[in-house]
Amino acid sequence: MKKYTIIVLALFVYAVGMFGWGYTKGTVSETEALLGIAAMSVVLVLLWFLYRRRERYREEAKKNTMNRKRENTK
Repeated sequence: MKKYTIIVLALFVYAVGMFGWGYTKGTVSETEALLGIAAMSVVLVLLWFLYRRRERYREEAKKNTMNRKRENTK
């Protein structure tokens, strides 16, 4: 599993736990908890896509750097 996937999953588990805890304590209603989890899920999906794109850019930059070094040594 990729590092960014683990981070997003950990944040999701944390968010669900916090909303669940708030719901059981009675400080958050069922609707607020479900809306909060849905909103957090949307944010985490966006974060996951951004992490993926960042990793792709890093890999492309690394390949380009390696190709330039090979061209310069010839």
